[in-house]
Amino acid sequence: MILNKYLAALLSIAIVLITAFVAIPDDQRTPATLWQLGILAAGAIATYLVPIVDGRWAGLLKTGAAIVAAVIGALIPLLGSGHLTVTQILVLILAGLNVLAVEVGVNVRKDDVRLAA
Repeated sequence: MILNKYLAALLSIAIVLITAFVAIPDDQRTPATLWQLGILAAGAIATYLVPIVDGRWAGLLKTGAAIVAAVIGALIPLLGSGHLTVTQILVLILAGLNVLAVEVGVNVRKDDVRLAA
């Protein structure tokens, strides 16, 4: 099914959109928060572009890209101002949920491929 094939990327993009339009109010769009959002979007693009690898660690690249984006998103405000605002913490929570969503998408895809074989 086409939805299963792109589920990891679709979930990641949905979380980026939720973050952009719901989690970050207009008055909280600081440079650090916008950088966090940009990194989260780059992670979503990477999730779409990298393949699912064969073997036990099928989601290594996709989930790894989401994890790297979450870690970089955590470091950006800390390196800039040394503290996190409530909005930046919310973005980090959503980045963590993004990692889980990508892993779910990868597992759905693996199951879909396995059932088709």
